[in-house]
Amino acid sequence: MNRRSAPPLSPLHLLAAVLTALTALLGTATNSWATPSSSPGSISWGAAPADTPVGKGRSRFVYTLTPGSRVTDALSVVNRSDSTIRLRVYASDAFTTPSGGIDLLAGDKKPRDVGSWITMKSTTLRLKSQQSATVPFTLEVPADATPGDHSGGVVTSLITKSEDGTVRLDRRLGARLYLHVSGPLKPALAVSRLHADYDGTFDPLGGGSLRLTYTVTNTGNVRLKVRQIVQSQGLFGLIKQRAPLGDLPEILPGDSLTRTVTVQGVWPAVRLDAGLVLEPVASDGEGGPVRAAPASASRSVWAWPWGQLLVLAALVVLAVGYVLLRRRRKRTVEQAVSAAVAKALDTAREAAPQGASPDPAPDPAPDPAPDPSRD
Repeated sequence: MNRRSAPPLSPLHLLAAVLTALTALLGTATNSWATPSSSPGSISWGAAPADTPVGKGRSRFVYTLTPGSRVTDALSVVNRSDSTIRLRVYASDAFTTPSGGIDLLAGDKKPRDVGSWITMKSTTLRLKSQQSATVPFTLEVPADATPGDHSGGVVTSLITKSEDGTVRLDRRLGARLYLHVSGPLKPALAVSRLHADYDGTFDPLGGGSLRLTYTVTNTGNVRLKVRQIVQSQGLFGLIKQRAPLGDLPEILPGDSLTRTVTVQGVWPAVRLDAGLVLEPVASDGEGGPVRAAPASASRSVWAWPWGQLLVLAALVVLAVGYVLLRRRRKRTVEQAVSAAVAKALDTAREAAPQGASPDPAPDPAPDPAPDPSRD
């Protein structure tokens, strides 16, 4: 039996397949707080904290609880699509992304913090077109829960597959959850893996660029934002400079954030001490303002003043050239004077009579007459 070979794909079909695969891959990394598309014919739904005795008109879940306590709340979900959808509903832990955002663990990863303390009344939800529902849940704080901030979220997830069933697209939508467990607060930051580079300039009136790469870790138990300041000084503490940078976004307890910043206009000072000062700033969560000591680190880097050295070298060359030129001119003048004197003497000798000396010697003085009184 002969099998007919499949017709070759046209460029448009290939392009569509590539775009579909890229969209699916990107969808697995979509931020948890993104709203699904609401274009005509697409699947769209909404999720937000429900109005309950705990709170109304909220954009997120925020609690302040003591160890061993519990609270019951609910998530409101509405299907804005024209078709029926089936959603998975679960709670998870939040983490700080490398870009500085806040995201939730992937659906296949088990939570170990506040996400594991939440029990959903229902883990699946089937909604018809334009139908809404409320999903209750219970948050129970363990008796041995550590004081401070715990971040997570309550999520609705829709997983779809491509036509060939090989690519999954996980679209998630939910509400953030911030839990502040009562107890001693210990806000703290640490700086590690600081690396410094300096790029000079040949402009004698301009400064170079100082580039710093470093990792900031929230070593305390409070969510913190970070104010950044770069400091530099030359040898013997000369040429001090200070440059404030943009604030870092919120960093959750135990998480880290790596950044590379560049400061322009840093004056070269041969050997430059570059320092980074990070000042913790409390986030806008519950628990009130906190105070924490700043974290700092420094590195030394070579910062050669190439432009200034070139100007100095040019000045030295000009000075040496000026001295050599003066000596040459002096030697030329001395040689000209000597030549003029010699020429004058030669002319005088040529003008004198033959046999006569141009400078006759004077006659010797006569001997004095004897004194007869001495005889």
